[in-house]
Amino acid sequence: MIRLMVSMARFPKIWIRLSASVVLLAAALTACASDSSVPLVEARAQEINKSLMCPVCPGESIDQSQHPRADAMRSVVDEKIEAGWTDDQIRRFFVERYGPSVLLDPPREGAVWLVWVVPPVILLAAGLALYLVLRFAVRSAGGSRGEREEYLTDSERGEYYERIEEMIGLDAGTQPRSESAVNTRDVDGSGEAVAR
Repeated sequence: MIRLMVSMARFPKIWIRLSASVVLLAAALTACASDSSVPLVEARAQEINKSLMCPVCPGESIDQSQHPRADAMRSVVDEKIEAGWTDDQIRRFFVERYGPSVLLDPPREGAVWLVWVVPPVILLAAGLALYLVLRFAVRSAGGSRGEREEYLTDSERGEYYERIEEMIGLDAGTQPRSESAVNTRDVDGSGEAVAR
């Protein structure tokens, strides 16, 4: 009875703690949510910054890089946007200054299109070659087995079995049969040697 009273007294405390935890978790999640009211100018700058590679940090956009050169490039992007330049004009400005390697997404024109076409073609060719090699290996293994079984006629197979039996007999110490005895035998359909 005392146990029941203790558990009943603890029950409201558990619910209070649980509901407080849920409220705190919800408050933390709302605080961490991003504000979707980012100004249009800043959103444009972020998109351009994500498309330009830092010349000092290969493989990293100027949006991610903490290098002073990337910071200077971000400032230039902001200045060009304020001056009324379009996104393509800003990208062309950096391409003229740093070359086409400054773009994270290289253009699909000229000889650069090979970068987009060659890797998938190589993967397809390698997959096709692997398929053909495996198919040829399976066919040659399966075909040779079937050919070996049909290579000998029944009479030739019977003579072959007799020779094997003779060799086994020689190993056991018995006398071999004469050649005329082997030639006068015939083989029935089951492969067993029968006398004429």
